[in-house]
Amino acid sequence: MKTSISLIGMSGCGKTVVGRRVARLLDMRFFDADAEIEQEQGVKISEIFEKSGEAEFRRLEREKTAELAKLHNVVISTGGGVILDAENMENLKRNSVIVFLDRSVSDILAKLDNSNRPVLKDKSKFHKIYDERIALYRKYADIIVENIGTVDDVAERVANEWRKYDENSGN
Repeated sequence: MKTSISLIGMSGCGKTVVGRRVARLLDMRFFDADAEIEQEQGVKISEIFEKSGEAEFRRLEREKTAELAKLHNVVISTGGGVILDAENMENLKRNSVIVFLDRSVSDILAKLDNSNRPVLKDKSKFHKIYDERIALYRKYADIIVENIGTVDDVAERVANEWRKYDENSGN
C-alpha cells in the first residue's frame, strides 16, 4: 500500500511550496529532501557541489532518499536530479505515489532566484538538462500535474489526483 506522495520535477518547478500545501491538505508530514541534506551537512547544496562535487551530493541524496522512502503518510519534495538514479526511484516507488510536477522551462527561469541552485547557475544549460531529464520524469511518474495557476490550485489538483490514484489502485 502506497501511503506517501513523492514529488519529482526540475529544480524550481514548485515541489517544495506545492508539497507543503499538499501535506496540509492531506494531513501528512512534509519533508524536503534537499533541506534535510543541508541541515545534516550544515551547508547549502550549492556548497556541497562546489566543495565535494556532484558525485558526493548524489551519494548523500541516495542515502536521504532511501531514509525518507521508508516513511509513511508523508509528502516528499525530492531534488530535481533524484530521477537520475534508478535506486532512488525504486526506493520511492515502494511506498509513494510519484507525482511529476511539470512546469515550463520559461516559467521556471522567469520566476526563480537561482542563486543557490546548482543546476541553474548557467541558464543556457537548463534547457539541455530539462531535455535530458524529461523522459525520466515521465517514465517514473504515476501522476503528472502541470504547475499552472495558484499554489492552492496546483496543490488541490495533486491531492485530488492522489486520491483518485489511491481509489483506483485499491489501496
